[in-house]
Amino acid sequence: MLILIIKGLLIGLAVAAPVGPMALLCLKFSLERGLPAGIATGFGIALADMTYGIFALLGLTAITSVLLDYNDVIRTAGGTILLFMAGFNLLKILRDHKRPEAAKLENRKSGGLFLIFTSAYALTITNPMTILTFLAIFAGLGAEVPQTERWVIAAGIFVGSLGWWFCIAATGAFLRTRLPTRVITGINLLSAVIIGVFGAYILLS
Repeated sequence: MLILIIKGLLIGLAVAAPVGPMALLCLKFSLERGLPAGIATGFGIALADMTYGIFALLGLTAITSVLLDYNDVIRTAGGTILLFMAGFNLLKILRDHKRPEAAKLENRKSGGLFLIFTSAYALTITNPMTILTFLAIFAGLGAEVPQTERWVIAAGIFVGSLGWWFCIAATGAFLRTRLPTRVITGINLLSAVIIGVFGAYILLS
């Protein structure tokens, strides 16, 4: 049982660790709104990772086949959302630059956590590379793990992924109280640009 838990933790960590738009998004929300917003982002991503992990572990080939058959539609949706989010963030940064006091008050709020959670879940679940990654990791694993024990691995995936995102959120929250506002604005601006580049790449590739 312990070995299965460790396997799940390592799989969740391996899937979450690569730097991408979701890592930037988690860091961005943590810098802007604090630790609760970063954790809400990570919780949504980790839940999506666990969802795909369950699909792969249970051998739900029908669902997997549908996801792969509609790969172009999923990529278009994911890329469009990322581009929209990047554009919205850029406009917000420009607006906040003109009204720094209003921006400071708004960024102190930790509201909208459910919206942040659902957005993170939706963005992760629309990434076809996530399901392909899990299918590659679980190649041959499904046959050796009994059906009743696969849920242990799925839970381990969730905890491992969430642990990584908690570290990202804690880093953002730590820097939020120590970096000058100008530096935080620069990081948010760079994050928005990189997220937009990811979105454009997904759409064009």
